[in-house]
Amino acid sequence: MKKRLLLAGVLFVFLGSAASAQGFHYGLKASLMFSSIQGDGLKSSYPPGFQGGAFAEWDFSKKWGIQPELLFTQAGARKSDDFQSRYYVSEGNTNSSSNKAKLSYLTIPLLFRYSPIKDLTFNLGAQYSYLFFANEDFLKYNKDAFKKTDIGAVAGVQVNVANVRFFGRYVLGLSNVNDISTPQHTWKSQQIILGMGVAFK
Repeated sequence: MKKRLLLAGVLFVFLGSAASAQGFHYGLKASLMFSSIQGDGLKSSYPPGFQGGAFAEWDFSKKWGIQPELLFTQAGARKSDDFQSRYYVSEGNTNSSSNKAKLSYLTIPLLFRYSPIKDLTFNLGAQYSYLFFANEDFLKYNKDAFKKTDIGAVAGVQVNVANVRFFGRYVLGLSNVNDISTPQHTWKSQQIILGMGVAFK
């Protein structure tokens, strides 16, 4: 108990120091996202979705810093025409009401920041996504087709105009998000993101 209180105290002091630092900023962001989950049995398409939430920027120097974010992500996937006939003969649901899946994630990117000039920032890092809601009926007996977690590599560029951020970002999924055990095929995600954020501090 004492160790937890000490850790909480250290974290509180750390966050307080960061928030009071001149190089610390935070705000809200929203973006249009074109996402795809690709693999055997799925169509290679990029339906539009939404991503939005909060971000923070902490610059250790004039050029280097970190950028953690907490985001809501709405993505999608589509069955291919041969999903059941070729790949999931015994698992596919012939009475499926939809060939589309709508997936809602809690996404946490942790990015490094490099700003060669004040108005331009490059981002590179990783993100963790947790699937908290899936509207899909790809399989029989209401089985889940998608795993709950996904890890991705992130690269992007951001233009800073006063307290407004314009950004583009690409995310390459590193995890197999296919939760169908037999037969096992690899499904991986990709995202193309265009958006805008506003820093309040």
